[in-house]
This record gives sequence, structure tokens and C-alpha cells, in this order.
Amino acid sequence: MDQIFLYSLRKTTARWRAEDAQVADDATGVNLFRLRMLWPVAAGFNGLFLIGFLWRLLDASLPPAVAAWNLRLVWAHAFIVSAALAMGWLVHRAGQIRHTRTARWLATANAALIMVDGLILVAVDQPITPNITAYLIACLVAGGAVYLQPRMAAAVYALSYLAFFKLMGWAQVHPELLLSNRLNGFAACVLGCLCSCFMWRQFCTLTLQQRQLEKANAELSQKQRDLERLTRQDGLTGLFNRNTFVELSRSELKRAQRQGSATTILLLDLDHFKRVNDTWGHPAGDAVLRHVATLASTTVRSTDLVGRLGGEEFIVLLPNTSAEAGRKLAEKLRFRLESTPVQWEKTTIAVTASFGLASTTAQEKRDFDTLYTEADKALYLAKQRGRNRVV
Repeated sequence: MDQIFLYSLRKTTARWRAEDAQVADDATGVNLFRLRMLWPVAAGFNGLFLIGFLWRLLDASLPPAVAAWNLRLVWAHAFIVSAALAMGWLVHRAGQIRHTRTARWLATANAALIMVDGLILVAVDQPITPNITAYLIACLVAGGAVYLQPRMAAAVYALSYLAFFKLMGWAQVHPELLLSNRLNGFAACVLGCLCSCFMWRQFCTLTLQQRQLEKANAELSQKQRDLERLTRQDGLTGLFNRNTFVELSRSELKRAQRQGSATTILLLDLDHFKRVNDTWGHPAGDAVLRHVATLASTTVRSTDLVGRLGGEEFIVLLPNTSAEAGRKLAEKLRFRLESTPVQWEKTTIAVTASFGLASTTAQEKRDFDTLYTEADKALYLAKQRGRNRVV
């Protein structure tokens, strides 16, 4: 049973160490941000105390012991204000190097400085009162304001308590009060260290969960983009599929009618494509289709739309293009297909296509279905007239 417990403890400790390393840079960034907010507030707060104690020193009726205590408090708060301003400046400068070792050690130094401030105030108070509230507050503030890895937190609090133990021996002369303060100081360190460890583990858990959530969201967004692409594009060629092409073409025709421009549609059907599949197989046919898609996309303008209707049939929408200009582009694409055979394994596959063209002006206001029907009829004529031509 003990071996199982020890194994589980070692496994948990190893996992925590791995998580600590993963979030160390994030903790450094948060620490620097928090400390940039903390030290100006601390400087202002202690500055008020400094002014108050300086004002009280002007009272000549103060007993000598109280006056001496006030003077020590003035020096203590003056030190805290100076240290707060200096540390705030260092933290501000370190904001540009948040992922370096220097920035990490600076966060540890800030936690130590907070407890040093508490030690100074407690030491000053001992001749008047045995209260160690300032040290307790410092331990809790250091544990809550600065994210420290548990091992570092344990070291900082251990050194702090050693300093507190020695300081009490010098500042408190009553044995009973000395023992009470040392015990209370030990409790304050334990509470502060436990607070620090709890805050660190909570930070690790939340940070890692946030990363997992961001990763899951990124994967979901990518899947959504892939799904949208699959629903809008032809899987083999990457061109617009039939539904998407028709939707975009109808929108383009409406825009052309508003702007008063001409629009042309090209239908092209590969000649004797079945022979390619029967002779060299469907992988060769797929290679031919991808080749045609690439040639068509690189021949037309960036504003033109190219889609695959299915099988070996392709369609091109040419905005702001007259019938004559569309015919020239179709001839250019036909010639490129004819003069650029497909290299398949050790074979060269000749590729030609028949083209059907239809065009409309803004005044004619013909819709997509009408243009498609006319282009299909023209394509049929091109096939009848011997293929590899534009009609």
C-alpha cells in the first residue's frame, strides 16, 4: 500500500513539474503585469504613512520613546517607498524581456522584498508592541500577488522565516513574547506558502485548460473551414462546385445588370475523355482533370470564376466581357489545352476540348439558366462540327 502511495506521489509530482515548466513564461508575464500595478499603489500607500509620521514628529509633547518609535517608522516607510519606486521601475523595464530568466528572478525578488518590508515594520514595532500583523500581511500578499513555483516559494518563505527568527531575537527582549512571535511568524510563513502553492496550482490548471480550449477551438475552426471548402469546392480539382458556381454567377449577373456591363459564359467539355479512362485508367483521368483545372485557372483573369459541373465538363464565368472578348479567351484556352499534353507515367496524353459560348448585356437581362442553356446548345454544335473548337 505504501509503495502504491509513493508511486502515485512521484507520478503526480513529476506531472506537476512538467506543468510548471509549461506555464513558467505565462506566469512571468502575469507577474510583471501585476507588479507594475502593485508597486505604485504600495509607494503611494506608504507615502501617506510617511507623511503622517513626519507630521506627528512635529508634536513636541511626544514622550522620547514614542518620538524615537515614530522616527524609526519614518525611516522604515521611507525605505519602503524608495524600494517600491525602484522595483516598479525595474519591473517596467523588464516588461520587454518577460520570457527571460532575469524577468523570472525579478518576480522572486519582488516576493522577497514584500516580506522584507514586513520584517522591517515588525522589527520597528517590537519596542512598543509585540504585534506581527505587518509580517503576516506581507506573507499573504507575497503569496497572492506573485506566482511562484512551489519549490521557489518554499525557499523564499524558509529564508524569510530564518530572517524573522533572528530579527525577533534582536528586537524582542521578553522571552514569552519572543516565543509567541516566533510561533506566530512560523504560522504566517506556512499560511503564506500554502497560499502561494494554491495560487500557483490554480494558475497552472486554468492556463493549461485555456490552452486546451484554444487548441480545440482552433481545430474546430479549421474543420469548419475545411467543411466549408468541401461544400463549396470540387474535391478533385479545387474549383468551385456546381452549386457554388451557380450561386456566385447569379450574384455576378445581378451586379452586371446594375452596372450596365456584359457577361459571358463558357462551357467546355473534354473530347473523348472516356477513352482516357478506358485506356490508362481512372487515376490518369483524374490527372487530366486536374491539369485542365490548372490551365483554366491560370488562363483566365483573377476576377473570372471557374467551376467544374461534373465529369469532364467545366464552366467559366467572364464578368465585364463581351462575346467577342470571351471568344478570344476561349480560343486561347483551347489552344493551351491542345498544345499542352498531360505526362502520365511514361505516356503522353493529348487533351482537347469543345467550347460553347453564350453572352448577355445588361439591357438584355438574361439570367443564368438562360445563358447556361444557350452555352450548352453551342457546346453541342461544337461537338457535332468535329470537336476541339469554339462555337
